[in-house]
Amino acid sequence: MNINITNRNDKVSPALREKIEAWLEESQKRYNVITSAQVTIEKSNGKEAVVEATVHATGKDLFAKASEENLFAALDSMAQKIDKQLAKIRDIQTNKKGASVPVMADTDDALTEEE
Repeated sequence: MNINITNRNDKVSPALREKIEAWLEESQKRYNVITSAQVTIEKSNGKEAVVEATVHATGKDLFAKASEENLFAALDSMAQKIDKQLAKIRDIQTNKKGASVPVMADTDDALTEEE
């Protein structure tokens, strides 16, 4: 998996790089569809941190953007958005591969047919 982390106004700190890589590794283990990721960090107006991520999954490109006053809070918010999209992709792929979707059958109809 290719990971590209860019900070538009400053260098990327080792702690921030570790947090992003740990999140992507965990997401890769959980969903197993990520091929590459581009994360961009920017301080806007000197106060608010804006974090953008483009994640290339098998067959899809996912994008999320979050802004918070705290950089790590923005990163967590963005990660949550991407994970939601990854879960949706995994569910769609699982259902398309032939796994049966649970269907609730009427038990009353089954009982009347047996009698």
